[in-house]
Amino acid sequence: MSLAVPAYFHPRREAADWERLRALGDRLGVVVVNPDSGPGSGDAAYRSAVRDLPGLVAGYVDTDYARRPLSEVLADVAAYRRLHGVEAVFADQVTSSAEHLGHYARLAAAVDGPLILNPGVRPDPGYLRLASVVVTFEGPWSAHAALDTPDPPGPAATWHLVHGVPDGEEERTLHRATALGATHAYATAAALPNPWGALATWVGP
Repeated sequence: MSLAVPAYFHPRREAADWERLRALGDRLGVVVVNPDSGPGSGDAAYRSAVRDLPGLVAGYVDTDYARRPLSEVLADVAAYRRLHGVEAVFADQVTSSAEHLGHYARLAAAVDGPLILNPGVRPDPGYLRLASVVVTFEGPWSAHAALDTPDPPGPAATWHLVHGVPDGEEERTLHRATALGATHAYATAAALPNPWGALATWVGP
């Protein structure tokens, strides 16, 4: 299992958090950057921060549950590449039903780089054939602790994002995610509305 971190915190203001990410080395599998609920207007701090970061770096793109036009989504993808040197895509607010598989298949075909899809729940199996990683759980620790069946099999790796984790339960939560079939996981004590706004205090080399 590798750590996969939604790093929705600024590389300069939270420089110490970014240094802790770098220090993880091979343990760090994925980092998602999110300058402004998308690529923003070109904050140079991000290009500098991701240059020597271990793991796969992906840019946050909102798909608004298949309601946002693909042209807008792909414009964000191109902006991440141009402004920040980020090739991989983290597509958020992804649907989970078979109804919109065609929409996300078109997105996958148009993305020239690794694609991560985040339905946040276990989706129709077709989604696991479209991306390199699929987030099959995003939610509170209480809901994660209640899961009693493994992730569905598929070509994609799976990722669990768990927030509201009690102190001392972080490592156990990661082990539980692994037992449920996830190859990527992240656990934090922070809770909604923005559990990803700072690096979890337990994370370190």
